[in-house]
Amino acid sequence: MINRFKSFLKDMRQDLKIIKSGQNQLWATQKLQSFFSEGHFIPQTSWSLSPQAIVHCLNIISINKPKSIIEFGSGATTLYIAKLLQLRKHKISFISVESDPQWKMEIERQLQLYNLQDYVTLILAPIIECATDLRYKDQETWYDVQILNPVIKPLEHFDLIIVDGPFGGSTPFARYSAFPFLEKQSSIDSIWILDDTEREQEKEIIREWQRQSGLHKIDYKRYTVMKNNKQFDLAPYRIH
Repeated sequence: MINRFKSFLKDMRQDLKIIKSGQNQLWATQKLQSFFSEGHFIPQTSWSLSPQAIVHCLNIISINKPKSIIEFGSGATTLYIAKLLQLRKHKISFISVESDPQWKMEIERQLQLYNLQDYVTLILAPIIECATDLRYKDQETWYDVQILNPVIKPLEHFDLIIVDGPFGGSTPFARYSAFPFLEKQSSIDSIWILDDTEREQEKEIIREWQRQSGLHKIDYKRYTVMKNNKQFDLAPYRIH
């Protein structure tokens, strides 16, 4: 009887966590809806950052006012960041890297629809075999750095780095290479966001990045932020 009651309490606590998580995402979704006029539709897929993660990115941009942002994997986040830059009139270098030509065309269409094309530089970089110094364990591929280098390397520093690509199934540890590729263009003041850290390989990636960078990491629902521990926590409001 006691064991059955304990099991019931465990299940109830789990159900409450799920409910609270859903409420957090609903709150974040409502927050994002205020960015565009009535009748808009921002495409989101199962690969997109969660609404809470997107609001987190927007908090960082609004409060920290970074001078340079880069994201790997274009999507809903691209549109919301571009919209924020338009609303706030921030002069920020924002680069978005995408490997899929059709998806890049769709994002370009959406940007033009909302007159946001001047607030982000989209780069089409296919997934190819990557250099040894960018690999981790049995990773084989990453974005084509010969395409990325002319645009990215002239920039001295990235303040916010959002990693939501490549697709996790493209190769083992598919997203690891972002850190070694940008290590010299980042610092202790850079903030890193890695999506899908409920997956084992992404968990290992963020642990390895943390080991190499010495930065602090905070795990949220589905994503992880890596930053200087002295910086403010800019996570969105959450129902605990």
